[in-house]
Amino acid sequence: MEEEKVLLNATLCFLIRNGKVLLGFKTQKIGKDCWNGYGGGINDREIPKLAALRELREETGIVALPEFLEKMAIVDFHNTKSDGGKFTCRVHVYLVSQWTGEPQTTGNDKSNMV
Repeated sequence: MEEEKVLLNATLCFLIRNGKVLLGFKTQKIGKDCWNGYGGGINDREIPKLAALRELREETGIVALPEFLEKMAIVDFHNTKSDGGKFTCRVHVYLVSQWTGEPQTTGNDKSNMV
């Protein structure tokens, strides 16, 4: 049985184009069957903004520069694991105003403008 993933520090990016937000539809793992921004875990010794840029590149294939990420919030999500254990994930939320390339689908996730 696969061990349940526990993220303690993560990023979340919302791509903005022409006043609209580009969201991805999650078909697996965290956020399954929901529309969401792009992001993921922050590695050891990685700063949040660089983690956000890495996750954007890994999840969508786009490249953004740090100056086009605007930090909007830090949100603490209080979660409950399937075994009843509790943990808090601190999420650094960014708006992304410019990037290079067109977001591509990775894995089984779909991207759409909403």
